[in-house]
Amino acid sequence: MTDFSDKKNILIVDDIPAFCRQLRQMLNRETHAARVCTDPAKVPAMLEKRPYHLVITTLVMKKMAGFDLIRKIRGSGHSVPIMLITGHGSRESAIEAQRLGVSDYLYKPVAPRELIARVEKVLGQNGSEVERMASFKLDKLVSNDPAMKSIFDMVEAIAISNSRVLILGETGTGKQLIAQAIHSLSPRKNEPFIEINCAAIPGNLLESEFFGHERGSFTGAVDQRIGRFEEAGGGTIFLDEIGEIDYALQAKLLRVLEDGVFSRVGGSRMLRSRARVIAATNRDLRVASQKGDFRADLFYRLHVISLRLPPLRDRLADLPLLTRYFQDKYLPPGHHLEFSQGAFKVMRDYGWPGNVRELEHLVERLCVMHPGKLVREEELPDYFRQPGSLSGQSAPEHLSFREAVNDFEKRYLEKALDLHHGNMAAAARHARMDRAQFFRLARRHGLDTKRPRRAAG
Repeated sequence: MTDFSDKKNILIVDDIPAFCRQLRQMLNRETHAARVCTDPAKVPAMLEKRPYHLVITTLVMKKMAGFDLIRKIRGSGHSVPIMLITGHGSRESAIEAQRLGVSDYLYKPVAPRELIARVEKVLGQNGSEVERMASFKLDKLVSNDPAMKSIFDMVEAIAISNSRVLILGETGTGKQLIAQAIHSLSPRKNEPFIEINCAAIPGNLLESEFFGHERGSFTGAVDQRIGRFEEAGGGTIFLDEIGEIDYALQAKLLRVLEDGVFSRVGGSRMLRSRARVIAATNRDLRVASQKGDFRADLFYRLHVISLRLPPLRDRLADLPLLTRYFQDKYLPPGHHLEFSQGAFKVMRDYGWPGNVRELEHLVERLCVMHPGKLVREEELPDYFRQPGSLSGQSAPEHLSFREAVNDFEKRYLEKALDLHHGNMAAAARHARMDRAQFFRLARRHGLDTKRPRRAAG
């Protein structure tokens, strides 16, 4: 680890050398170690070679605009604080700077006293990297990503309402944690939080899971059973993977959302639900409703307020924060574990198909099994470095976003099945998915779910 002592390493980026020298002189007089870069394209490589406490960049440069540079820095996984200086400011650019997570925004000409005061304020606010990165918190969620900060703000705003919420996002992005946060921040927090994974329960049993059943209503129903809607009372019921329930049950769920009434399987007495419904899915329900796979009226009943969680590959600046968060969670007392710069580079380049959940499992495994204190690049799982792996493939330009996602999803499932010789259960474990959900996805993509496959050659 580099010892900064009292000096703060600051990188100044602009394509006008005289302006860079002026800023460097101002900062070096205050005992900071300021360096200059007149080619913004070189900044990511410089951040790889040496840690910086602050990057100061201008908005207008010939080779690369300041906003493009900031996106490149964040996209490379660097969470260093950034200060933006511009002589062409506008309300729109100030809003964009805030959205990108810029720590401060200054206008030219820059007075030395103001620059020093602003720099000291940013450095004082940010303290250590982990403390700075943990500034966005929500219940059990932490992030340094502006998009996630916006979601956290929305969660706090909608928690006090009774509106239904639809949480969208890929598997492993934290949909369950968002649902729990909404409940814990709501007036219903002392009532039950009931979760149902709709993909994990066979379709013929899901209605009984939802609404309960009377004794003798079907073979094996030896006793009356209270359903989850009834169990939730005035709390929150979270319907995870809502897109996987069959069409017939969708109509019965719609009735609960419309009128708040339901009956147990085999029963005639009408019961009333007081629970708030939060649903989540990794499917595009709008497209599914257009194809007739999901009821359009149910979709619009669920789609009162929607939250879309970004995948981990779109919020790589969170990698150091989340890695440290999971280390604190899983490391035994008195133990220490660090990741080398090479290991972090490999992790940033990886596509993270399992998102934050996959990262958590990786860190947990290393905390328990890794024999040393430093995780090197070669000690990460082999699939992180496989050339031509699914994580390294970019979406073809001629495909729409949804088509590209479907293409990736199909190739991922095929790869998992090939790796495990067609063993559905093993492939599902590899993907860290429920077997029923894996089977449904494979069947949706037309993959052979019955005949064993040969391993890929």
